[in-house]
Amino acid sequence: MRSWHAFLLLLVVLGAGALLAQEISDLFITGFVREEGSNDPIAGATLEISRSGSEAHAPVFSRMDGEFVFHGLQKGEYVISVKKNGFNSVSVTVSVMRTGAPEVTISLRRTAPGGVVGPGSPISAHQLQVPKKARAAYEKGRRLLEDENKPAESIPAFEKAVKEFPSYYEAYTELGIANYHLSKVPEAEASLKKAIELSDGKYLQPLYLLADLYNSQGKYQEAEPLARQAIALDDSAWNSFFALARSLVGLKRASEAETSALRARDLAPQNPQVYLVLANVHVLEQNYPAAVQDFDAYLKLVPNGQSSDAVRRTRDKLQKQVHPPPSANPPSAPTPAAPQPSSDGTMSQSSSIAARSK
Repeated sequence: MRSWHAFLLLLVVLGAGALLAQEISDLFITGFVREEGSNDPIAGATLEISRSGSEAHAPVFSRMDGEFVFHGLQKGEYVISVKKNGFNSVSVTVSVMRTGAPEVTISLRRTAPGGVVGPGSPISAHQLQVPKKARAAYEKGRRLLEDENKPAESIPAFEKAVKEFPSYYEAYTELGIANYHLSKVPEAEASLKKAIELSDGKYLQPLYLLADLYNSQGKYQEAEPLARQAIALDDSAWNSFFALARSLVGLKRASEAETSALRARDLAPQNPQVYLVLANVHVLEQNYPAAVQDFDAYLKLVPNGQSSDAVRRTRDKLQKQVHPPPSANPPSAPTPAAPQPSSDGTMSQSSSIAARSK
C-alpha cells in the first residue's frame, strides 16, 4: 500500500500526433483520484496545479468517477495537490512532455472510518442517490462547461439534471457557474443560493463561490458570513479563506483580513492571487514595504501574465514611496491601492466562478 504522503514522480505526455503549435498551451494532464486500498473513485476532491513562473490554473474537482483533467499546460514540471474531506492530502510531481498521454492515478488514504459522519459523508451519500439520467445530464453539462468552454450549451444539460433530480445541488452549483460566465449574475446567484439551500449549507463549493460573487459586487457584508460558513465546513480549503480575506479588506478590517489572507497563502502558496489580497491588506495597514514584497511574490509566480504589467507599475509606485530619492518631495498623491483580484481570478475554482471552466 502506498503511503499517503509519497511524493511521486510521474511522466505525463501528449499524444504523438499533436501539432507543434499545441506545445504552447494545449498540453494536458488527465487522470483519476481513487481511495487507497479499495481503489474506489473519489468524487469532489479538490485538485490544484502549480508551476513556478507560470500563470496559476484554476482548481478542478474530480468527477463522479474520480476523473480530473487540467488543460492549457506547457512543457515542464508541475505539482498537483489533492484534498478531500475525510482523506489525507497528497502532492505529486508531474513532468509534462509531448510524446504520449498515460493517465495519472492519485490515491488518497481515508482518515475517518466509513461510518463516521463528516462534511463529506452526506455529499457522498447524496451522490449515490442520483438517478442515471440526471447523472448523465450532469456529466454532459460538466464536459461542455469545463472541457469545451461552452457555458450556454451546458445550461440545458444542468437544467435537465435538476429536473430529473430536484435536490441535485451539485448541478445547481454548476448552473450558477455557467450563468456567471454568461454575465447572468442574478441567475448565477439564484442557482448558488438554491445549491446551499438544498445541501443544508453542507456543500462547500457554492458557499465560497457565492461569497466571491458578492465580493466582486462589493457586497462584502453578505460575503463574510458565507465565507465563514465555508471555513467552518472545511478549514483546509484556501478558497474559503481567500473569499473571507477579500470581504474583510472591503470592510476595512485589516487585522482580520491579514489573518485570513495569510492562511490562504499558507494553503496555496503557488496561487498568485493570494499575494494580491495580502498586498491590499498591507496597503490598508500602510505597511508599504510588506505590500512591495507581496507584489514581488506575485511577479515571481507570474512574471508575464495578463495582469503582471499593471501589478509591476503599482509595485514600482509603492517602492518609490518606501524608498524615495533623497531630493524628492513628500508625495502629494494618495498611496496607490493594490489591484483587487478580479472575480475572474478568484473563484474557481477557485477559487472563482469565472475561472472554474478555464
